[in-house]
Amino acid sequence: MYGDATAGPVLLNPGPAGTSERVKNALLRGDLCHRETEFTELLNRLRLELPRALDFPRTYESVLVTGSGTAAMEMAVTGAVRSGRELLVLSNGVYGERLLAIARAHGITAHEVGPEGPQLHRWTTPIDPAWVERALEAHPRVDAVVCVHHETTTGLINPVREIGEVVARHRALFVVDAISSTGNEELNLADVGIDILCGTANKGLHGLPGLSFLLCGPAGLDRIAEAPARGFYNNAATHLAGQRRGDVPFTPAVQICYALDEALAEFAERGGRRARVALYRERAVLVRSGFARLGLEILVDPPHRANSVSTLRLPANVTYRRLHDELAQRGYLIYAGQGGLAAGHFRICTFGEIPWERLEALEFALDAALLAARD
Repeated sequence: MYGDATAGPVLLNPGPAGTSERVKNALLRGDLCHRETEFTELLNRLRLELPRALDFPRTYESVLVTGSGTAAMEMAVTGAVRSGRELLVLSNGVYGERLLAIARAHGITAHEVGPEGPQLHRWTTPIDPAWVERALEAHPRVDAVVCVHHETTTGLINPVREIGEVVARHRALFVVDAISSTGNEELNLADVGIDILCGTANKGLHGLPGLSFLLCGPAGLDRIAEAPARGFYNNAATHLAGQRRGDVPFTPAVQICYALDEALAEFAERGGRRARVALYRERAVLVRSGFARLGLEILVDPPHRANSVSTLRLPANVTYRRLHDELAQRGYLIYAGQGGLAAGHFRICTFGEIPWERLEALEFALDAALLAARD
């Protein structure tokens, strides 16, 4: 099916991302019962290494959960709001909308703040901290504010540092969905004042999908203890209590934990967060210079672009399906736009392990695919 059958397809989607042979081979470490001391040692190592890898202070604790990034989002939302209090959701993309839907599914009163107008405008406009200020003044019962750092809907980065300053002044808890930005975006999230961060093993950390996590600061840990149990499996307090004892309340994806262990070791050996950010910045420069030469327009303005996701306008007389299939024949898998952007846009993402030479060859493959897709 793919043009470069020996190397396999390059995944240019927003996840799952490509992984190294070392990470894939970690799945072969063998079977292990999660009630044995060997798993306790693995769990403790992961919980310690996650905040350290992302340059968070020792006051932050990890809470791991078997599930996609949405599991971490749900665990954070339900664990961040006390009984009788409210949530402020900052929304300018699909994942902000998902956070709002999670809150409402659990009966949490939630207020939405974001750009107004047509979807294209709403999804390409960063959250203005002044909107957050006004919303917190208007809703004094808000207990927590939740924001997506990198909206992979479009590749938009929100100004979480400035938003966090507003949230701190109002003494609300600050929850950040950093699932697509942990380890690969410019801003050091440890400097933002985040109380609960949502992350995933895949994407910027180059592990395998199926394992996500929270990083919780002191205020976040206190809040998890105070919030009512709004679910059974995804209750943060249950997971945290067990993991502090070196245990887990439910059967975990042991092999995916092995893979994250190797991914974090590679992350450290290759220079840690700063080196990973530099790699993603270099990738962005490489592929976007090719987009410019091909006349492809990136949807998000330069100051707000993520290092890893580019949403591009489809040229006239080219459909996404035809372009996808032509590129697949040449060894690259791209991704459709979401919602109202699906008809006229596509996404190229550079998460995970990608050989540099394959990225260098992308421009030529894309040029040929666009030409063929017009026929």
